[in-house]
Amino acid sequence: MLFLNRKILIALFLLLWMVSPSFAVTYPSGLVRDGAFVQLYCFDEQSRPIVMETIKSYLDALDDRLSSQRQSNYAAYFSRSSLDYGVDPFMLVAVAIQRSALDWTYNTGGRYGLMAIDWDANKRWITQDHPRVTSRRILCKPVINVRVGADLMSRELRKSAMDYGKMIDGSYSMGPGATEAIREHYRNMARVFRVSIEKGRS
Repeated sequence: MLFLNRKILIALFLLLWMVSPSFAVTYPSGLVRDGAFVQLYCFDEQSRPIVMETIKSYLDALDDRLSSQRQSNYAAYFSRSSLDYGVDPFMLVAVAIQRSALDWTYNTGGRYGLMAIDWDANKRWITQDHPRVTSRRILCKPVINVRVGADLMSRELRKSAMDYGKMIDGSYSMGPGATEAIREHYRNMARVFRVSIEKGRS
C-alpha cells in the first residue's frame, strides 16, 4: 500500500511538471538524474531523517572540526529550511560549504554567516519578511542564517526560471571554481541520499 501511494505521488508530481512549466525544476548537465531523484523524495517528511543523516555524514567526512552536535544542528536547520522554502536541501548545503566553508562567523566582503548572505543588498526584504533579523549579528546565528539563505535561494531560483544551473552560474558563482565546487558537493550528497533511499526500499 505504501509503495502504491508513493507511485501515485510520483505520477502526480510528473503530471504537475507537464501541466505547469513554472512548477518544473531543472538541474545542470551532469546533475539531472541525481536532481530528479532528490526532487521525488527530499520533500517527503518520511524521508527527512535520511536527508538529515546524509547531510550530517557528509559534514562529518568533510570537516572533522565540527562537533557531532553541531553537525546534527546544521543538518536539522538545512533540512527544515529546505522544506519550508521548497529548495533542494543538498543544494543549500553545497552553497554553504563553498561560500563560508561552514564557518558560522563568516564575515567577508559584506557577506555574513553560513550562507554568506549579502546584508546590504538584501537588508530591506530580510527585515520585512524576517522581522527578528534586525542586525548583522542576528543574521549570523546559524539557524536564522540558514533560514534566510533558503528564502534567498528560493527567490533566486524563481528568478532563474526554476533552473538550478542558471541559478548557480548567476547568483552563486563567486570566485574561480565556485560553481564546479557546488556541483561536486551536491553530486556527492545526492548520490549518498539515493543509495540510502534505495537501501530502505529493498
